[in-house]
Amino acid sequence: MNQRTHTWIAMRALALLEDEKECPRLVKLLKPYVKTAAIGSWIPDLADSKKGSGDIDNHVLKMKPYSGLGKERFVVNKKELLKQLGNERLMSKFLKNDTSLKDDWWNKPYKAEPSPGQHLANRTMALSVTITDLLILGDRDVAKLVPRTVRFSENLDSDARSHASQVATYFFMMTHFIADSNMTCHCDARKLAAYSSGLHHEMEGDWSKRIGTYFDKKKLFASDDSPNQILKKVKTIDEKFDITFSKTVPPMKARDAWAEIIAISRGSFAVNSILVPPTTHPYSSKETTSFKDVFAGEEGKKLLSDINRISIHDAVLNVAIIWKDIWKTFG
Repeated sequence: MNQRTHTWIAMRALALLEDEKECPRLVKLLKPYVKTAAIGSWIPDLADSKKGSGDIDNHVLKMKPYSGLGKERFVVNKKELLKQLGNERLMSKFLKNDTSLKDDWWNKPYKAEPSPGQHLANRTMALSVTITDLLILGDRDVAKLVPRTVRFSENLDSDARSHASQVATYFFMMTHFIADSNMTCHCDARKLAAYSSGLHHEMEGDWSKRIGTYFDKKKLFASDDSPNQILKKVKTIDEKFDITFSKTVPPMKARDAWAEIIAISRGSFAVNSILVPPTTHPYSSKETTSFKDVFAGEEGKKLLSDINRISIHDAVLNVAIIWKDIWKTFG
């Protein structure tokens, strides 16, 4: 996903939480810095942010069949995954209705074996802990919003305490990794899912075109629009993906953000295996395919509409779910 898509997803999650009205103080914390989403949500894709682990991708969880030790740990059958995902995600409905992936596919072990730094779930979990600490160490303005008193905070030097703008930036950074777990090619180790192979970047290009240039960083920061005006424009994009959001954000299903992202990534891997079946493109294959071939004809057009709606809806919902879970730890 490019900068404008990541920006829109982060902003739309904020608008979703505002509509839900269950975490008004979290919305009050983030909303004044809504433009910061154009920076924070894009930081993970900037080369300088990857210095700790080298110039590598750090936002993938590419899965493939696994035959190593303890392989039974990496079998998650369809019924179990659907339970982990819950009914609110559109991905769940798509997988439930699918008949192309048979029981023998679901009963095999699949595992990602990323290089150091290349792990969506690890990065999401790390940021969830960091954000929690930033809220605990928040300055007086942040402390007024956090729904629990932190008694030792007044003993800290004021410069050591987190400002709302810092907290917002980290919340928006986290959205990058959550969103990418919904990009099916980020979770498939086949050559066809590589960004340079065609399908991946063409799917993302289609999303970017639909979202539009308003969310480009330079244009957004040159705008005089207020946070309210921005969030109003954010919602107009829903119709371009034929999305209708519920005003209820469900609780996180897993015990922590790491496990939640693992489940979402497994679902994305399954979806990509439906889009490009392993019967025609085995997981060991170096063969690629194109956007045009995967979404050919009237049937392909319908499939593209479904995948766009599923991926974008769930990316927004998953951000809202995990943000809300972090905030609720204080409630």
